[in-house]
Parts: sequence; structure tokens; C-alpha cells
Amino acid sequence: MNSAADAVRLRLDISYDGTDFSGWAVQPGRRTVAGVLTDALRTLVRQDPRLVVAGRTDAGVHAAAQVASFASETRLSPVVLRRAFNARLPVDIRVRSVEEVPGGFNARFDAKSRTYHYIFITRATALWRNYYYLVTATLDLPAMRRALAELRGEHDFTTFAASGDDSRTKRCVVSKAELLETPPLLALEITADRFLHHMVRSIAGTALEIGRGKPWNMAEIVAARDPAAAGPTLPPHALYLMHVRY
Repeated sequence: MNSAADAVRLRLDISYDGTDFSGWAVQPGRRTVAGVLTDALRTLVRQDPRLVVAGRTDAGVHAAAQVASFASETRLSPVVLRRAFNARLPVDIRVRSVEEVPGGFNARFDAKSRTYHYIFITRATALWRNYYYLVTATLDLPAMRRALAELRGEHDFTTFAASGDDSRTKRCVVSKAELLETPPLLALEITADRFLHHMVRSIAGTALEIGRGKPWNMAEIVAARDPAAAGPTLPPHALYLMHVRY
């Protein structure tokens, strides 16, 4: 073990299937992503490091590329750490890479943007019903695209925040909001500097209602700053954290 003066900061790039996790944050008596990672870390580095994460995901939400950081005095190299992590972790979470980063790096506050996908499937399936949101109605995709375009830029997104969201400000900058078609999958892709609690799932539900024919105006819905103006908040199983940019 190195001395305190030799402590390094490490970045973890992680993927996980959120189905059997009660979200990211440690919760007593519940299986969480941070809890499982911390248990593995205690074994590997023989300390109880504090994990900082790019964005806390809710129960059931998946991640293709989550990022976390922590300080450690371990002598293990990043390559060895990655292999050791994955040897100890359950199959529904993988450490994709471990990298030494500058001492001031913070996975949350240094992130420039996050990208999420909410994925619909337009054909009934027995295999993927727990990972995509089934939509059998014919959707007006041009109307959905026009609605999503209204989200781009800096806005107050109170309309799409969960009632318990305690963010200091509800303003976010959305740089991308569009549909990606790979039939039978249809992904709503949103990139922003930050997200409010349930924001993507609420936007997805609103865009879906517009695609089903509701004559709603997305700009007016945003301007209302009222959650009652939004469509339904869709379930978490079809939501994926896809990328964090630094």
C-alpha cells in the first residue's frame, strides 16, 4: 500500500443491466450498483473509497457507459484492477476500463454532457420486453421529431421533473434531442449538460403521446413549467445511459 502522499485518482468506465439493481446510490438492505462496486473495492484496495458518479441512475435503468471516480493508495495497475474487478463482480455489471486521471478529476462535476436513450420496440416480442418499451400503434414520427426539436437549447425543464426533485435549478442545456430508427427499435436520444430526476422518462412519455396523435405543442408544454402539462412518465426498464463526455 502506498503512502497517503502517493494516492492516485482512478476513473472507472462501467456498464450494467439495471434490472436487478435498486438504482446507483447505496441503500441499506438493497442491492445497488454503488454498493456492489464498493464491496469489490474494499476487497481489492483494502479501504472504503468514496465513489463519485457522473449521474445517479434510478432502479431499473441501464448503463452502457457510466463513469465513476475515486481516490486510492493501491499499488495495483489499472489493467490489473480491471481484471480483478470483473473477476469479483456479478455478471450484470462490468468494469470496461480503469484509468489513472489527474488528482482533481471529478466524474460528476467535470462531465460536460450525458447522453441517454429511451428505446421503444414496435413489434411484440417475448425476448426483449424487459429492455424496451413496446409500442404497437402507428406513430407520427415527423410530429415527434418536431416536438423534440423544441427541447434544444437552454430551458427551465420543471415540467419534466419528478415531484421530489430538489435540484437547485431546473435549467438544463439540451444539445441533442432526436429519434434514431433501427426497426423494430426506435430510440429517443437526448444529450444535455445535466438531467433532472425522471426528466428523460417524462419527455419520452410526452413525445410518445404526440406520436400517437395528441395535438400538443412541446414548446408550450416546456413553458408551462408544470408537471401536469407533461405526458406520462414511462417505466425505467427502457432507459439507458449511453455516454458521458468530458
